[in-house]
Amino acid sequence: MYKKVGKIVLIVGALCLVFILAIGFIKDRKNTDEVTAQGNAVETEKDNKEQKNDSKEEDKGVKELRLSEENLLLKIGDKYNVKVEGLLADGSLIDLTDDSKLLSHSDNEEKISIKDGEIVILDSAKADDEATITYVYENISATINVKVEAAEEPKKEEPKEQPKEEPKEEPKEENNESEQNNNSNSNDDTVMIDEDGKQVVTNPNDIHVLVNKQRNLPSDYVPEDLIKPDIKFSFTHEDPKRYMREEAAHALERLVAQAKEEGIEIVGVSGYRSYKRQETIFNYNVNKRGYEAANKISAKPGQSEHQTGLAIDVSCAGVNYKLQERLGELKEGKWLAENAHKFGFIIRYQLGKEEITGYQYEPWHIRYLGEDLAKDVYEKGLTYEEYFKQYMLKE
Repeated sequence: MYKKVGKIVLIVGALCLVFILAIGFIKDRKNTDEVTAQGNAVETEKDNKEQKNDSKEEDKGVKELRLSEENLLLKIGDKYNVKVEGLLADGSLIDLTDDSKLLSHSDNEEKISIKDGEIVILDSAKADDEATITYVYENISATINVKVEAAEEPKKEEPKEQPKEEPKEEPKEENNESEQNNNSNSNDDTVMIDEDGKQVVTNPNDIHVLVNKQRNLPSDYVPEDLIKPDIKFSFTHEDPKRYMREEAAHALERLVAQAKEEGIEIVGVSGYRSYKRQETIFNYNVNKRGYEAANKISAKPGQSEHQTGLAIDVSCAGVNYKLQERLGELKEGKWLAENAHKFGFIIRYQLGKEEITGYQYEPWHIRYLGEDLAKDVYEKGLTYEEYFKQYMLKE
């Protein structure tokens, strides 16, 4: 009897132990599943955050490459360092010039090479040789066109000797052109005739100086009060084209600040330009487009307002910070045309006035005259040439 009871007790105890162990196992399993689920949730959330961060980094990636120059005209032996910048999605620029990811190559390495980011015109090159230098950053590329100018080209001022042998055909054309000016400028004491027969201004430092195809600046003229206006430019590197004469620079700062208050972005592109730099630009355009076409879109050295330090080319995001006529159709260009005079500037080369100014319409080119004069020129609806002739020449 007692033996049977003992066996029953042992069996019941064993069953209880199994039951207790089973309950404990189930609880542990449940806790493990919860921990695993929580861990998976954390990992999923982490992955989502990483994906978001990755997408943000992609959004911040370089959208476009910007080069310090689009075209270059260099002589044999010349070297040139191109500044390469990346345009980000937020409109800001970063310097990529020394970035290890930036690659570059020339399609004419035997004559125009690129070494360590420096374009080199090799001794094997000849005049008129050309090359396209391509810069690649990740999947984005940009190119610069390079053309070789003959080292002896400056000696091509031989046309000055030709008129001595021939019936002075070229001087006649130049005289006919300047005669129209001389008829109206006969009482103009702001110009003198130099030894080459050119009209050279005698008042280059005057805020009101008129510079155009007939009125040249001295080749050695450099403004003494050049400073950098505190505004945004379409590039980030240091460059002389950031500079303007002090009075004009401060006026430009006020113009840009007011535009910003009204939701208008105005960005500087090119201010002061030396005689030598203008010579390079003009020669390049002549080689690329021919003399007549070049003379309509760029000034000869000495005839550029940029050399005065009183003019600047501006742009906006709507035209990708480039100099395009379409700027005049955008809100930024319209605002500029309607408000520049309030800060002492005028749109120098107006639409429909090409025959008077000698240049194509440039809604991006503004010239500082001072507030009073700019306001009067604007209100009279005249070009500066017309205003100068009618109101500034001595009778």
